[in-house]
Amino acid sequence: MFLRHNALGISWAILILILCGIPGDQFRGENKANLDVVIHAVLFAVLFLLLTIGFIKQKRFLALHSLTKLKVLILCTVYGGLIELMQGFLFVGRSVEFSDVLANAVGAGAGLVVFMLIYGNESYT
Repeated sequence: MFLRHNALGISWAILILILCGIPGDQFRGENKANLDVVIHAVLFAVLFLLLTIGFIKQKRFLALHSLTKLKVLILCTVYGGLIELMQGFLFVGRSVEFSDVLANAVGAGAGLVVFMLIYGNESYT
């Protein structure tokens, strides 16, 4: 049940990891630093939405039903930070950028705002 409802969120998280692992020299000709920040924010806003909806729909782990939005917000922010650390230490041609960490967190926050606009603040248990 858990994987069925969270397959999209997990797949999206893997896609983010793959995209962030692409060597940086693939993008050297581009002078679009602001676009990079927007892309990070959008990726993490979508991740927040997919994981929140998946956590709410699943019935296996009932602990995920309390404070779901806060848990997913923290999860997305930590995941974004870990990806940036991996860019600095594991991925070739990549580096840690604080602006990306911030954009990831802002994107997760934007996902929270979109979720609240769509679904409101009702109880999901």
